[in-house]
Amino acid sequence: MSDFNQKYMKSVITICKGLTLLAVAIACNKNHEGNLIIDKEPYIVSFKVNNTIEGIIDHTKQEINVYAPWSHDFTAMNVAIEIPSGATIMPNNTTNIDLSKGKTYRVLNGNLYWDYNVKAQYSQMLSFDIGNYKGKIDNSTGKITIKYPMGQSVTDLSPTFVTTPGAVVSPSSGTAHDFTNPVTYTMQYAGEEFKYVVTLVPTQFEALAFLGTSKSSSAITNDDEKKAFLWFSENFDNHTYISFDDIKSGKVKLSDYKTIWWHLDSDSQDLPSEATNAEVINKIKNYYRAGGSLFLSSWAVQYVANLGIAKDGKKVNNMWGEGDAPFATADDWGICYKGNESHPIFAGLTKKAGSNNIAFLISKGTKVKAHNALWNFEWGDYANDVPRWSIENGAINLASFHWNDAMNRAAIFEYPSDGTSGKTICVGIEAYDWHNEDNSPENTYFGNIERLTTNIIEYLSK
Repeated sequence: MSDFNQKYMKSVITICKGLTLLAVAIACNKNHEGNLIIDKEPYIVSFKVNNTIEGIIDHTKQEINVYAPWSHDFTAMNVAIEIPSGATIMPNNTTNIDLSKGKTYRVLNGNLYWDYNVKAQYSQMLSFDIGNYKGKIDNSTGKITIKYPMGQSVTDLSPTFVTTPGAVVSPSSGTAHDFTNPVTYTMQYAGEEFKYVVTLVPTQFEALAFLGTSKSSSAITNDDEKKAFLWFSENFDNHTYISFDDIKSGKVKLSDYKTIWWHLDSDSQDLPSEATNAEVINKIKNYYRAGGSLFLSSWAVQYVANLGIAKDGKKVNNMWGEGDAPFATADDWGICYKGNESHPIFAGLTKKAGSNNIAFLISKGTKVKAHNALWNFEWGDYANDVPRWSIENGAINLASFHWNDAMNRAAIFEYPSDGTSGKTICVGIEAYDWHNEDNSPENTYFGNIERLTTNIIEYLSK
C-alpha cells in the first residue's frame, strides 16, 4: 500500500473515531454544556510515579508527560493512578512498569473509554542560547557547546535557557557571566542534581544565502517560506537573501556563499520557471562544482535532478500533499535515522523516550499541509534495493518516517562531496513544516526543527 493510501486509510479511521468520540461526548455532556464530569467519565485524575513524581496530564491531547530525576529507571517504575469511582483501567498492574518506550492506558467507565499515552523522560535542558547563538546540548553528558563569533568579547554574556517543567537551574536564566573559561550550571529536580558545563567555541562564520523566487525577502508570500527565512535571518548573522532573478542577472556572486538554502513549500509541487531557467541552472551547477553546498527542502529536493547532482538524473519518486488544506495531525510526526545516529545533522535532537534514533518534529494537533517529496523503495526503479540507489543516484539515505525503522523511505538524504564539489542535503518529509497553520496548538517539537536545520547548515558550511 502506498504512503498516500496509508495516510488516506488512517484519515478515514481517524474520522470514524472522531465521529464516535463526538457522539460519546454529546451523550456524556448532555445537560452539562460541555464541561468535563471527572467523577463519572473515563478520565485519569492523577498519575504518580515512584511515589514522588506527578505526571502532567493533558486531557485534550490524551497525553501524560512524566519527568523523572536521573537516578530513576524507566524500565522498572511503580505507578499510582487515580481514576473516577466506578471506572477501570487497563493495564492495571502498578509495579515494575516499563515506561522507557511510552505506554498506553485505557480508562473504561460503563460503555465509554478513553486512551492516554504516557511519555517519560529525564529532567533536562531543552535549549541554551546566547543571543542568536544556540547551544548544542548533550543531556547524557551535561556538555553544552556554543559557536560564538571569533573576536567578540565573551566576558559579559547573558545566556537564556529552557528546561523541562519543575527543574531549577543555578545560575538562573539571563544571569551575566564571563565565558572566557567554561561555566558550570547546576540543575536540581526532585531532590537530585545534574551539572552542565557550557563551553564557547570561537568561530569564523561562513557567508550563507537563502534562495527564493520572490524579488526580496520582504516580498515572500508563502507562510512556511516566510517563517523559515525569518528564523534563518535571526539565527545566522552572515546571511543574505537572493532570488533566482538575482542569479540570472548576475547581481549576486554565488561563490561568495558557502551554503545556499532553498525551501520551496508552495501549493504546487512543480519547480518554478525561475529555477529551471537554463542560465540559472548553469550558474548553480558551476557554484556546486567549485565547492558550494546546497540545502534543499520540501518540493525543492527535486532540484538535484535539474542540477545533475543526482547521477542518474532522477528526482524523488513519491510526492503528495500538493494543494492540501491544513489539517491537524492525529499524532506526533517525526523521523527515524537508524544506522545514522552519529551523523552530525542529528546531534542534540530531543529523542523519543526509549529510542536513540527517533525524533519528533511535529506534535499532535498541530495543523500542517503535509507536503512530501521523498524516495519510496517499495516500488519503481530501485524497489527493495537501496544500495543500488545509492550507487546509481549517488545519494545516502539518512532518515525515514519515525515509524519506518526498515529505512525503506529516503525522507532526508545526502549527496556527499564528489571531487571538488560541495555537498547537498535534502529534506522532503511532511514533518519538516515551519508554519503553524490557522493558529493551531503550538508545535512542541519546533525546537527539533530548529536544531536539525542549524545542524544541516553548519555541516554543509564546514
